Amino acid sequence: MMPNILLNNFNVCIYLLFTVFIIALFTDFIIGELPNNLHVVVLIGKLIDFFKKLLIKYNTYFSGLLVTIFVVIIFLLISEILYRIFIHLPILIFVFVLGLFFSSTFSIKLLLNTAESIRIKLENNEFEQARTEVSYLVSRPTRNLSRSYIISATIESLTENVTDSIISPLFYYFVFGFLIILINYYNNIFDNSFVVNNISLFLFNSGGIPANDLTFHLIFICIMIAFIYRIINTEDAMLGYKTEELRKIGFFPAIFDDILNFIPARIAGVLMVIASKIIGMDSKNAIYILKRDAKKCESPNSGYTMATAAGALGIQLIKKDNYILGDPLKFIEPFDIRRAYNLSRWTIFLFILIQFIILFIILIVL
Repeated sequence: MMPNILLNNFNVCIYLLFTVFIIALFTDFIIGELPNNLHVVVLIGKLIDFFKKLLIKYNTYFSGLLVTIFVVIIFLLISEILYRIFIHLPILIFVFVLGLFFSSTFSIKLLLNTAESIRIKLENNEFEQARTEVSYLVSRPTRNLSRSYIISATIESLTENVTDSIISPLFYYFVFGFLIILINYYNNIFDNSFVVNNISLFLFNSGGIPANDLTFHLIFICIMIAFIYRIINTEDAMLGYKTEELRKIGFFPAIFDDILNFIPARIAGVLMVIASKIIGMDSKNAIYILKRDAKKCESPNSGYTMATAAGALGIQLIKKDNYILGDPLKFIEPFDIRRAYNLSRWTIFLFILIQFIILFIILIVL
């Protein structure tokens, strides 16, 4: 077992939350995506596909709800079993495992590199290869997309996924992390009596979990919350299409995804406006287009970053027969993908920076 140290300590809880995230961040930057046979989201996708094939034949809205419930429950059970195995590792190795596991909930390097790869192919006039890569990012047919539509689709996917693939999972990790920090703070005030015992009973149905193990378990729960978001987002990506086949089974995953992305999408939109100001883009137009066009998309959330990016870049983003975001203040060109890349990168940086500032303030003030 782990050394008998007071990991329920308020400061240690902050350091642990921070350390796990830093390990996950460096894992994403250095390694990128884990191999498919080890990538948790890929395995989740296979589980979703299994239950989809099992339940879609019933053709009811309830089928989509069952897919969500079954996948979440199975994932949590397997994760809890693995947690109870890995917690016996030396403490430093265990923290590294937590960080490695958490890194699967977001994807910064792959998202940015894919957009950059498409830009390079377009500039080298490799249109077929660019269309193929875009097809991995968007649901629309890409076979006959023109050069400008390829650029638009790339920027749309890049900026939308700033929310879906990065800010949302990190948002839920940090929000629940901050709650845990406050819980630990009040644990110290009350001598670890009332709060620790009752959280232990409520979450784990056991009053016998030592305080040090409880702190690690609560950090683990933060990671699980991020994964629950990732499960629902993946279900929406796989099932949330309004085709006759998927219309009913994809209903609940799409609704859940809209709810979970509601706050993060609006945070991302605001941060993207600030990022546009920092890097010298048209922040005033970004605000104007955000207000005017954010709700033009079918999704209640995706327009907040896409419309902001269109305004900041001074271009139009067009999905045929669906929406037009922004005004054509300039002709769209491959270099706009690079500009959207920089805008997205700064938006992500600002979000991470704000979380660190909040952690620092909590550490200093409390």
